[in-house]
Amino acid sequence: MGRPLKIAKAQAVLTITATGSGLGAEVTVSDNLITAPNVGVMAGMPFVVATSVGGLTANTTYYINAITGNHTFTVSTTQLSVQPQVLATLTTTTSQSVKASVAVVDAYFNNPTSGAGFPATNANTYSVVGGNTAIIGKQVLCNVAFGANGVGTVFASTSSNIVAGLGTDFANIATGTHIYAMWGGTSSHLLGTATSTHGQHNVAVANTNNSGNIIRTTGNAQTLLTGGPVAFTSNLGGLFINTTYFVLNVANSSAFTVSLTPNGAEVDLADATGTPDAAQQQVILTAASANNATGADMYGDPFQTALPEAGFIVRQKGKQKYLVTGTVTGITGAVYTANVANTALTPNTMSIIATYANSATQRVQSLSDHTGELFTSTSGTVATDTANINNSAPVFATFNSAAVANVSNAMPYSLVQIASA
Repeated sequence: MGRPLKIAKAQAVLTITATGSGLGAEVTVSDNLITAPNVGVMAGMPFVVATSVGGLTANTTYYINAITGNHTFTVSTTQLSVQPQVLATLTTTTSQSVKASVAVVDAYFNNPTSGAGFPATNANTYSVVGGNTAIIGKQVLCNVAFGANGVGTVFASTSSNIVAGLGTDFANIATGTHIYAMWGGTSSHLLGTATSTHGQHNVAVANTNNSGNIIRTTGNAQTLLTGGPVAFTSNLGGLFINTTYFVLNVANSSAFTVSLTPNGAEVDLADATGTPDAAQQQVILTAASANNATGADMYGDPFQTALPEAGFIVRQKGKQKYLVTGTVTGITGAVYTANVANTALTPNTMSIIATYANSATQRVQSLSDHTGELFTSTSGTVATDTANINNSAPVFATFNSAAVANVSNAMPYSLVQIASA
C-alpha cells in the first residue's frame, strides 16, 4: 500500500462562545475543560482559531495561559517558557460559535519547504491529510454510508412509494436514509430514499360491514400499502386490538379488506360502527420502490438502512479500506471506496472526489499522503473496481490548485485537487 494517509489530530476542538476585554481577559467555551473528552487540555498548549474573534486572529498560534474555570481560560501570545510572557489583549464578544483547535499535530505538509508552514497556507503544498474536518486547516472530505441492520421486516411494491413495516421503528429513520431489503437475509436490494414522512400512519375507520367484509373509513384507505401489515387501535366488528392483519384489497379511498395472513381469506366482519384507527408502520419514499419486498414467507424481508453523509477519515486500513466517522450519525466504521455519487452509495462504502486542472472530476480509489489512484471504471461496485486498480494512472494529491503533469514544479504526474473541509 505504500505510505498510508497521514491523519491530523488535536487534543480538543473547542467552541468559543465569548471573550472578555483587556489584557489577560478570559475566553469562554461551551466545552467543559475538566471533564472528558477535554480533560487533557492544560496550560501551555497551543491553539488556533478558525476565524478571528475577540482579538484572536485566525491562523495564528496562541497558547492557553491558565485554565480559570470549567469553561474559561486566559491566553498568551508566547509559549509559557518564554520570558517576559506576553498575554493577549482581547475585546468583548458574546454569542459566538468559533472553533479553536488545541495542540494540533500532523495537520500539514509543507513541500516545497519555502512556505511558512502550519497554520499558514502554502500554495505549493503537495500532499493531503485525513482526520476530523473540525480541526483547523484542511482535511480530506469524504461521503460515507454506514449500513445498519433494521429491526423487524419490510414490505414494498414497485407500484408504490410506501414501505410498510412489521415490528419496525420507522420513527427513528432520518430523512434521506436509503432503505434496502435483504432478500434471503443476505442479498441487499435498494428500495429507495426516505422522505421526512416516516413512523406510524393512521387511517380513521368509520364502520365495518358484514356484506363483503368491508372496513369503511373517513380517512384515505388508499394511503395503506396493499399486502402490508396493519393493526387497529381498538376492537370493532370482529377486528381486535394488538392483532396483526394484512391489507388484502383497497377498493377505493374509503373501503378496504384485511386478512389474518398474507393473501389469506378475508376476515369475517360484523356490522358495527366505531372510530378506531387502522395503523400501519410506514416510510414514504421519494419515488416508487425500486424493488419488491415481501419475504419468502410473505411476512416481509429483513432490511438494512444507510444514510449518505459527510465524513472524515480516522485511519487507512488498506488500499481501498478506511476507518471513517460520519459527521451526522457519529458512527465510526470500516468502509470501502466506491466509484459512485454520494446519493448512490451502498452500505459501508465511501467516496472521495478529485478534480483535474480542466475541472473534470473523478472519484478516488486509493489515497496516500502524496499519491492517489483514481477509478478507471464506472461500475460503482467494489468487486469490479478493485480489479481495475492496477490499471489506474497515479496522480499527486493536493488541497491547492490542480495542474497537468510536468507543469507545477515539474511534478511528473497530474496534480489533482482533493475535496476538503
